[in-house]
Amino acid sequence: MNIVNGEYFLNEQIKKGKKVLAEGAQGSMLDIDFGTFPFVTSSNTISGAVCVGLGVAPQKIRDIIGITKAYCTRVGSGPFPTELENETGEALRKTGNEFGATTGRPRRCGWIDLVALNFACMINGVTKLVMTKADVLDAFKELEVCTSYLVNGKESTEIPFRLDRNLIEPVYRKFPGWDIPSSTAKSESELPGTMKTYVAFINQYLGVNIQYISNGPGRDQIISLSK
Repeated sequence: MNIVNGEYFLNEQIKKGKKVLAEGAQGSMLDIDFGTFPFVTSSNTISGAVCVGLGVAPQKIRDIIGITKAYCTRVGSGPFPTELENETGEALRKTGNEFGATTGRPRRCGWIDLVALNFACMINGVTKLVMTKADVLDAFKELEVCTSYLVNGKESTEIPFRLDRNLIEPVYRKFPGWDIPSSTAKSESELPGTMKTYVAFINQYLGVNIQYISNGPGRDQIISLSK
């Protein structure tokens, strides 16, 4: 093991024009300051942690790549407005193999939550998105997308402080599913038209484009999308 003075090493590499990739280990909604408190982790999981954790100045960060599934999952307890505690949620879990890699604990599953995703994009300064597990939605004839919340009966597109202390009801917009296998697609032109419609709506809502779609577990199953 080669032990180095990390902040000097990283900044020297950046000065030389090298690319440095910092990877977050947990989702933004688990961030100790901006997550769904008190159901959070013990550290900052958002992009700002790159600066305080690695000693890299904010202006050195060029791209912030957000990773989102085509639907939502959560491990353990805590607020989850779009959770599906029914056959659809179970189908998402089984098809997506949503079980903890270490413990085997089943993950909670639900439709994509654009209120939460928009919040995550905002606090991270996301410049592009990667949508994973798009192929998990292949078998669904109809999809739903959460576009706002009813917070104690009042519609809002903002996440309230202490989600767990408010009555939250998701407001959905329905989309036709593609209902055909997408995992064989190798290029954007081969993706189902209804998947492109689904992605286009998400892009418009967030103001950040999905640049890549992962349509399978293989390392080569990732498709670059035109802007």
